[in-house]
Amino acid sequence: MSLRGLINARIVLSVVLILIIGGLMAIWQARQSVQKEINSSFNLALQMIDLSFSYPANRMLSEQHWMRQLSTIQQTRHIHISLVNDDGSESLWLTEELEQEEEEMPPSWFKLAVTTDYPSASYDIRLMDGSTKTILIRADPIDEIAEAWSESLAFFWSIVLMMTVIFIAINLVFQSMLRSVHAILAGLRRVESGEYGKKLPSFKISEFDAIAAEVNNLSEALNIARQNNQALARHTMHIQENERQTMSRELHDEMGQSLTAVKAMAVATKQPQARINDIADSIIDICNHLAVVVRSMMRTLHPLSLSDLGLIATLTDLVTEWQRRHPALEIELNYDEAIDWLDEEVAIHVYRIVQECLTNVVRHAQASKATVSVRRHLIRGEEQVLIRVEDDGIGGVSEGEGFGVLGMRERVESMGGQFNFESNPGHGVRVRAWMPFIEKENDK
Repeated sequence: MSLRGLINARIVLSVVLILIIGGLMAIWQARQSVQKEINSSFNLALQMIDLSFSYPANRMLSEQHWMRQLSTIQQTRHIHISLVNDDGSESLWLTEELEQEEEEMPPSWFKLAVTTDYPSASYDIRLMDGSTKTILIRADPIDEIAEAWSESLAFFWSIVLMMTVIFIAINLVFQSMLRSVHAILAGLRRVESGEYGKKLPSFKISEFDAIAAEVNNLSEALNIARQNNQALARHTMHIQENERQTMSRELHDEMGQSLTAVKAMAVATKQPQARINDIADSIIDICNHLAVVVRSMMRTLHPLSLSDLGLIATLTDLVTEWQRRHPALEIELNYDEAIDWLDEEVAIHVYRIVQECLTNVVRHAQASKATVSVRRHLIRGEEQVLIRVEDDGIGGVSEGEGFGVLGMRERVESMGGQFNFESNPGHGVRVRAWMPFIEKENDK
């Protein structure tokens, strides 16, 4: 069910309950009002009869006198007066019936609902000829019930009118709200389809305006993330092409020339006067150089020692290689023995993050010392591998994060971790990253 249908159903149910409760209260109030009014009129009529016929006690009344008195009393509302004939029948000729139009009469169920036991009384009148007439006084609530029915109808229609106005007002409010909801849903669909440029407008309702602002912020954040991902993907492809060019150049310059030299020396050994020992020493030197080049290329592609020797040995080898290349840079490596039990997927991320950090230190930091720490820590009740790389270089705030930093952040967040990069002028760079500590299986 839609929100509009649900609200309308709730309103209709509420209106029905209000009408039922209000109708029961109106019937109860009409019942009490009719009974009170009838009792009051009946008591007044009895008092008037007592005053009219009780004095003087020894005086006989003429027919004209008591007829006039009864006619006066008959004007009292809600009273029905009749004479009892000698044969016991009632004569209604004294009663002036108040004719009611059929449409003005209340329905039978209403009369039955408000009708109770109403009082009646008889009174004896002594005439001048010595005879006695008996009059019957009964309560006649029909006109009071008709008035109560009219008031109940007015009450009912006032409630219906009030509920109609409330219903229309609520629907108008919800119509405005639903327009805002539909606009927000349309904005979310655009975000889902990748259209991040179009923003949601401001809304008069503060809650919807806050939601629209959050959706706009989400769209902007997703747009920035998409642009960063596209730029990172282009940068990654550019790096791959550069690495391929570098490898191709090294294979041509190093491997090709070295192999050509080895081949030439091998041919030279066939000459009768060749100096075999000198040629062999040269071939050995060339092979040693090729081994260094191959190890460097393999380390760039994938550190094989990570699978064979573990993360500690691989990081130690990485730090040793950077110190060999840059003797002026002091690199301190701290670690826990437990990191050797890291799963290979996590371990390669740790290695690449440290490798990227040291590359940035050498290229940009102008530092004399760098500290690398890889330890197991308990963070928020969960075991994490914490990576810290700090240097004492020049630092500084760049315009956004470079591709290297973005690449590290992507690695960490892909594992469900967190990444923090701090760079302040004159205080070096501080990189902190933590990822879940996932131990490798025993059979790996």
